[in-house]
Amino acid sequence: MIYAQYIRHSASLGRPRLHSTFPAVVGCEQPSVRLALLLVLCLFSLCSLAQQVGKPLPKWKEGGLDIHHINTGQGSATLLVFPDGTTLLVDAGAINSRDWRTNKPRNIPTKPSNERQAGEWIARYVQKALAHQTSPAIDYALISHFHDDHMGTPLNVMKQSSAGYTLAGITEVGELIPIRKIIDRGWPDYSYPTPMTADSMVSNYRRFLQWQQQHKGMDIERFRAGSNDQLVLLKSKKYPFEVRNIAVNGEMWTGSGNQTASLFPPLSSLKSADFPNENMCSAVFQIRYGKFDYFSGGDLQGVIRFGAPAWHDVETPIAQVVGPVEVQLVDHHGYPDSQNGALLTRLQPRVMVVPSWASSHPGKDVLERMFSEEFYKGPRDVFMTNLLPEAKTAIADLLPRLQSEGGHVVIRVEKGGKKYQIMVLDDTTESFRVKAVYGPYQSK
Repeated sequence: MIYAQYIRHSASLGRPRLHSTFPAVVGCEQPSVRLALLLVLCLFSLCSLAQQVGKPLPKWKEGGLDIHHINTGQGSATLLVFPDGTTLLVDAGAINSRDWRTNKPRNIPTKPSNERQAGEWIARYVQKALAHQTSPAIDYALISHFHDDHMGTPLNVMKQSSAGYTLAGITEVGELIPIRKIIDRGWPDYSYPTPMTADSMVSNYRRFLQWQQQHKGMDIERFRAGSNDQLVLLKSKKYPFEVRNIAVNGEMWTGSGNQTASLFPPLSSLKSADFPNENMCSAVFQIRYGKFDYFSGGDLQGVIRFGAPAWHDVETPIAQVVGPVEVQLVDHHGYPDSQNGALLTRLQPRVMVVPSWASSHPGKDVLERMFSEEFYKGPRDVFMTNLLPEAKTAIADLLPRLQSEGGHVVIRVEKGGKKYQIMVLDDTTESFRVKAVYGPYQSK
């Protein structure tokens, strides 16, 4: 099965992997010798892949870029280890037990189990992924926007910190592993587009920030659109690596220098019903390592409801300054208002990762767009972190086209950014066991 997987994914890259890697074999004039060499090389490649499948994920090595899409079944959480070892955690979801849209129970089990809360599982995953560090710590934590599946909702039944805040999502992660700097879209006043004083989730988060700042020396900043010097390598500057802040709160990088332009009209000109929603205000960034590009758009929307203002489509203008990427973290979990045609045409992602956790993730029409060659030609691989049974029923005819239906999805980019692999890890235990390996893919 491993060999078949290896051949399938080598072919999907549109290149004869063994021949291009070993030109001496192709040039051999004796067919019997060439066949023997090819068999040896094939077995060598098979053994190399087999060393990873079924085994724990090898530790990060300096010069590589690791992107871990962590599945707890409770929302989004992505850990990045930059080429010099600098660490970034993007979001730490812990969803409310009831859906605010319908007020119905969600009943979504926590992965690996309900023995611990999602925030604790995330912290434990981070500690294991950073086992190469003597004292694992998070250099940067970025909260893309203020929804429970990205930062955690405090509930009475959850654990309480002795410092006076509830442990939920990012606050629980920060209780268990040091966070040196937190960046979000609202600091310091949390007033855009309207004051968030009545939001219990944000109030709990702000108590956490205040205590961490006063007692642990945590730095806190507002995400700066257009910047390429807010999230930087802290240990070495020798790698061709950049994090570009694309957009936040309707302010978007223009593609020139650090200049920005406004996507939203002045609030004074709008009715409150037309104010930008939380998803539209998401912090959006792009990572570039050599030729490798990765795009994370939070919960951006690009397919707007009937009667909504045209500017509520934020995917289309943002896509124009991003350009083609190797990997995209799919917007808004693949919810029906995301991944419009303009975005797909511009980004042309070779790999798409869907941080799925609900029955609506992904929408069937969204998945059809993602696979459609109407928007761009060529192969593309789609990975799910947590596809629920209800979602499988809705997209049944597209299931065979998915590369994974569940698990931690790890992007491992080689030194310099020329190639990368995708590894799907078992999410039912803390073993870090590799279930499948895809690639290597060539960065363009």
